[in-house]
Amino acid sequence: MKNYFILKTLCTYIYLAGGGDMWFEEGEISKGKSLLYQLYCCILFSIYISMTVLEIIGVFFGDMPSDERSDCTTFAVSHTIVLGKMFSVIVNRKRVKELNKKLVEICKDHEEEQRLAQNYRIIRINVVAYAVSVYSSFFFFLFEGIRKMMTGSHFITIVTYWPFYEDNSAIAVSFRFFTTLVLAVMMVTMICIDSYAIVSLIMYKYKFMTLRYYLEGLRGQFDRNNCAGNEEYATEQLHAGLVEGIVMHSNLIRLSKDIDRCVGAVLALQVCLSSGSAVSLLLQLALSKDLTLAAQMKIILFVVALYFLLALFLCNAGEITYQASLLSDSIFYCGWHACTTRRDVRRLVLFSVAAAQRPIVMKAFNMLQLTYGTFIQVVRGTYSVFALIYAQTSQ
Repeated sequence: MKNYFILKTLCTYIYLAGGGDMWFEEGEISKGKSLLYQLYCCILFSIYISMTVLEIIGVFFGDMPSDERSDCTTFAVSHTIVLGKMFSVIVNRKRVKELNKKLVEICKDHEEEQRLAQNYRIIRINVVAYAVSVYSSFFFFLFEGIRKMMTGSHFITIVTYWPFYEDNSAIAVSFRFFTTLVLAVMMVTMICIDSYAIVSLIMYKYKFMTLRYYLEGLRGQFDRNNCAGNEEYATEQLHAGLVEGIVMHSNLIRLSKDIDRCVGAVLALQVCLSSGSAVSLLLQLALSKDLTLAAQMKIILFVVALYFLLALFLCNAGEITYQASLLSDSIFYCGWHACTTRRDVRRLVLFSVAAAQRPIVMKAFNMLQLTYGTFIQVVRGTYSVFALIYAQTSQ
């Protein structure tokens, strides 16, 4: 029941981070609708939205130095897209509950403890590495803000329209520290939502691996049953096993649409965030002549965090396609050729192989293919745009 434990734990973190109860078992995480919790969520997201609005206003109307304007633009774009990712999952809470139930139940009778432990280890590595990359970037933003304050300027991490650049009053300083705290909390909510998308893709990939090993195991089971005088029994067992495998395969194919409805927007918006924000950050790194080491590190680690998350999304989605493509061979070598008593087993294998030869390609909004190739295209496209703008600007 590791999948059950992983998803329930993640949904608990999402609940604590203000995302609501997304677990399919009522009363397991939240005890009904709580007015106090709803008030907590409203206040939390009102603060997120207000801070983002102040950043957007600062981009158009703020009077600030070029480095702070670049940070303001980067955060305004990033936080707008991050809020879009959050709300895309929260408004689909009912569908997320159904997805969680299916991720727990499909293929659960054939999941092996060793493979589940491997699945859990990979999920933990992916999520922890992503969280570390995000907070490493945050640490250098914080360090640079403290450095500026120690050198006679003002403390700054999040650049907003107010407080104004010249305002060093106690209220302005307090607000700047408050926005830093809001950023740290907002990252927790963001990491929880992104982690849910990562976990969904990894679990989906392991469902196909479970099905593949189940189908490969049918051959060994058939050979053991197909001893003298037991060919008919072996054939019946093979037929029943193939039918069960086909049902699981059909359920997994339908599950791809559920994942697209629940986290497809998260995946698509991350492509936009990684490409758009990376161009702005790389230009800031290339064109600024007086950046400190901490300022350079905060930009570099921000870009690393953006592309690391995109790689987790697209590579895991590409792995789903690869694992699904292996099913046709597993079905073909199940031992059907040794069945002489039932010809319908051969027809069943024929139809199953034909269906498995159309492997799933994960898409966002049924348009953007989520594959290894897409990741390479995004990286190349981002660098091309950066190189073009840099060449025009540096002339």
